[in-house]
Amino acid sequence: MAQKILLADDEMNFGYAMCEFLKMSGYDLMYVNDGKTAFESYHTFHPDLLLFDVNMPEINGFDLATKIRAVDKNIPIIFITSMSDDVSVANGFEIGCSDYLKKPFGLKELLIRVQKSFKISTKNNDIFTLGTLNYSPEERSLIQQDGEIITLSFYENKLLQILCQNFNQICKGGDLATHIWGDKDVDPKKSLEALASHVRKKLTGTSLLVDNVRGVGYRLRKSD
Repeated sequence: MAQKILLADDEMNFGYAMCEFLKMSGYDLMYVNDGKTAFESYHTFHPDLLLFDVNMPEINGFDLATKIRAVDKNIPIIFITSMSDDVSVANGFEIGCSDYLKKPFGLKELLIRVQKSFKISTKNNDIFTLGTLNYSPEERSLIQQDGEIITLSFYENKLLQILCQNFNQICKGGDLATHIWGDKDVDPKKSLEALASHVRKKLTGTSLLVDNVRGVGYRLRKSD
């Protein structure tokens, strides 16, 4: 069965072009040209991916995605927009989008982004939104707002997943070491320090901090 995409864009000529191109690429498409109809169609069409223009009548793309994120945390959302300022891009990723396409873009680029979003985001795969990054534990990947993917090592992924699941809470060092290495013969303190340092480097440029709470453990939080 073909994967289903709900496309909402009020630029009808380009909307129809995207729709037909993605249909020819093997996807099942529903195309609408305003946010209100898109929200209604989400509940009847049951899409696997959402492709939303930001500036639409009735309900804009950001507000529409926020309404859908309240009931569906995992469906991939790609924003398409001519807005390219950092605040708008950051807002899109804060809402929880998978990708952000800045107009003008080619249809081949659109297809690549759709394929990538389907690969890293499925309804059965937890996706964590970390500021301007999306994090997929299953793919061991941090997805940047420009689409670049940062790959995590096996143990980096284990640590970050636990910290995300306990966001803003202190995870005890001993518990972390047991979850990450099991009964392997490692020095828990030194190994955790080194692993946390590697994860910090992967999060460089974000607002996220991996705190070492001395004598207790580690915590993932946003910087003040």
